Amino acid sequence: MGVSSWLVLGDEDPEYALAEAAGQSGLVSQLRPLIVELSAPGDLVFDPFAGWGTTLVACAAEGRRGVGLEINESRAEEARRRVESCPGQRMLWGDARKPPLEQGSVDLVLCDLPYFGTDLDVEAAGTGQMYALRDYDDYLSALDETFAAIAGVMRPGAYAVIAVQNRRVAGTFVPLAWDASRVLGRHLTLGDERVHLYERKVGGDDPMLSNRSHEYLLMAVKPAP
Repeated sequence: MGVSSWLVLGDEDPEYALAEAAGQSGLVSQLRPLIVELSAPGDLVFDPFAGWGTTLVACAAEGRRGVGLEINESRAEEARRRVESCPGQRMLWGDARKPPLEQGSVDLVLCDLPYFGTDLDVEAAGTGQMYALRDYDDYLSALDETFAAIAGVMRPGAYAVIAVQNRRVAGTFVPLAWDASRVLGRHLTLGDERVHLYERKVGGDDPMLSNRSHEYLLMAVKPAP
C-alpha cells in the first residue's frame, strides 16, 4: 500500500504565511502534496470555498490552473489581491452551489468546508453563506446542493478532497465529517479516509472531551458514466 492514511502537519512555509488570517486560511504546505499527487501540470483545480485563496497559491506553486469561489465579497477581494502575482489563478465572488464553470471541466476539487456552528459571518443569513445557517438539517441540505453542483463540473475520473472536522457546538458533539461524507457519497464515489494531524496542547480531565487535533480528508472520485 503506497499511501499513508495519516500525516502530521508542520508549520507553514514562511513564504506563504498569511498572518491576518492565521488559523482560518489553511496551509499552502498542506495542499501542495495533494495537488501534485492528484492532478497533472496544467490541470484545472477548483476550490468552491476558497476563502483567502490559499488553494490558488498552492496551485501556482505547482503549475496548475486554479479557480477559487468565495461567497463573502470582501474576503473574495482580499484573496483576489493575494493571488494577483500568482500565474494562472482566478479568484471569483460567487455561490458554490452555482459554480461558473463548464460541465466536466475540472480535474481536481480541493477545499475546506465552511463549518457548521461557528461564529463566522452569522450576520449573512439568507445570502447563501453556509456559516450563517443555524439549523443543521438546513446546513446538510445546502451541502447536498453544493456537492451536486461540484460533481457536475468535474470530469469523469477527477478527484475531490474535502477537508472537514467533527464539531462540538453549544456543548453537543456534531458528527459533521461523517455526515458530510454521507452526503458527498450521493454524488461521487468515496475512497478511503485520510487524516491530517495538528500539534495542539492537551488540557482538562473530562474523558468526553479531547483536544481534537485532527481533520478528515474525504477522498472521492467522479465515476465514468
